[in-house]
Amino acid sequence: MFFIFEKIKINLKIFIKYGIVWLSWTAIDIWSLYIFVDLLGINLYIWVTLSFILAVINNFLLNKIWTFRDKSIKYKRQFAKFFIVSIIWFSLTMACMYVLVDILQIYYIYSKIITSIIVVLWNFLWNKYWTFKSKMKLDITQKDDFDIFLSVIIPAYNEEKRIIDTLNKVIKYLSNKDYNYEIIIINDWSKDKTNDIINKSFNDDRIKTISYNNNMWKWYAVKQWMLAGTWKYLLFMDADNSTPIEELDKLLYYKDEYDVIIWSRYMKNSNIIIKQSKFRIAISRVWNFIISLFLIDWITDTQCGFKLFQHNVAKNIFKFQKINWFWFDMEILFIAWIQWIKIKEVPVNWLNDFNSKLSPLKHSVKTLLELVYIKLNYFFDWYK
Repeated sequence: MFFIFEKIKINLKIFIKYGIVWLSWTAIDIWSLYIFVDLLGINLYIWVTLSFILAVINNFLLNKIWTFRDKSIKYKRQFAKFFIVSIIWFSLTMACMYVLVDILQIYYIYSKIITSIIVVLWNFLWNKYWTFKSKMKLDITQKDDFDIFLSVIIPAYNEEKRIIDTLNKVIKYLSNKDYNYEIIIINDWSKDKTNDIINKSFNDDRIKTISYNNNMWKWYAVKQWMLAGTWKYLLFMDADNSTPIEELDKLLYYKDEYDVIIWSRYMKNSNIIIKQSKFRIAISRVWNFIISLFLIDWITDTQCGFKLFQHNVAKNIFKFQKINWFWFDMEILFIAWIQWIKIKEVPVNWLNDFNSKLSPLKHSVKTLLELVYIKLNYFFDWYK
């Protein structure tokens, strides 16, 4: 029953988007119809024809990119289908306009409104189930036997002042659990004593340190271990432990129902114990709004540094990941979302670290470029 309601909800959302595209174009069409016919004296049926051509191009692009979020690269075939549907739509429109205007003598503006309402539902159904019909299948080699239940990956760059405290808390938490685990510290070419401190402080086979000879950024560390590990679940977290490791219990609670589980600072029940400055909060909210507007419209916090992945879907997500910088988070969530992978966002406790290395203004331009890059990858079907 839940699945049925969810399916109805999804289809209703798609229809509303389709309706918005149709309504926006219809409003422009009717207004331009008045200008060109009443004011400029252009023949009614000439304008209807011109309007049809513009509508086909406009509606095809908007419906493909926004309404149906279709990622197929078969543009010619889809446009041909869309054009055929539109030809029938145009024929119905002309027939209805003739009957309403010439036979029933109804004012042409009113006739246009009535005609648009008649054909929109028919048009939607054909485009949904014929033009943009697409069943996305995950190309995943399923694995059922795992050496390790949980792998915790902590990227570290110049973290000599914070890494020991974080590791002690993680070890204390995991040592009380009844599942096996490993902790992977990715030393990303630290210039300080991060690596030496870790090696001198811990003598545990479950704690592994991987060092790079160049600064590869967080994305590289996470991606390499995602693709190489033999774990069942993987958590990646920040070296500052801003989301306390104890919050993992809240994520694991949903592990049997969802494949990707993330925390959020901005959900209703989130508890920000140590807050950011008002400036950083404002910048963060602006970026989350932009991301929700252009990428994923329901996740409140894509940049969380505390994410849990199930093995089989993680392999599928990260092999498509392309961004090689700090904001890879929004890309992997977007890839998961367009592949219909089940994502759960959970409100958790969070403590701001005032020593954060991210500069909101300095990195904003690059973030915007990466957002555009993700959309281009999606539109041109480069995630393959």
